[in-house]
Amino acid sequence: MLLPALMLSACVHRLTMHSQDGDRLDGRWRFAREGGGLIQVFSSDGEILVGALKPVARQIFFESYQKVFGRGSINAEGPDLSSYGSALWSMPGSSNALADMVFGQSFNKAAKERIVTGPLFYWTANLQGDKRSFMNCFLIGSSHSTNGLGRCKGAAGKEYTVEF
Repeated sequence: MLLPALMLSACVHRLTMHSQDGDRLDGRWRFAREGGGLIQVFSSDGEILVGALKPVARQIFFESYQKVFGRGSINAEGPDLSSYGSALWSMPGSSNALADMVFGQSFNKAAKERIVTGPLFYWTANLQGDKRSFMNCFLIGSSHSTNGLGRCKGAAGKEYTVEF
């Protein structure tokens, strides 16, 4: 009975959300079917927000992200061959010239900016609370480490940066 509980808990990853005014929300996420995932966030008033993490293409993700949060709100590099030179000319054993790298702002006072690298996955999610709160989220994670960053915006316009 203990083994299944340990196996299920190992599949759940923690996340933290920070607002500009110092609010901190905790949550968790896990991978699900077809490249997606599930997310659950606990608000400061006890409300539980849940949603499905839906995979989206990189270009669509960045266009939507900047439409919601404004131009320059996120920066990315790669996998553009013109930026790094041809991958065919890289030295054997060197790092992958085609790896994505994303830089995101953080409202966490301990970390001004977050960087995520690797082959990346891009998710969007619409979180709905049991008290009818709503949040629109954008998350980017590394396939190597399951670490990532993101940003969410609530119906009242309050924004949070996400670290996982």
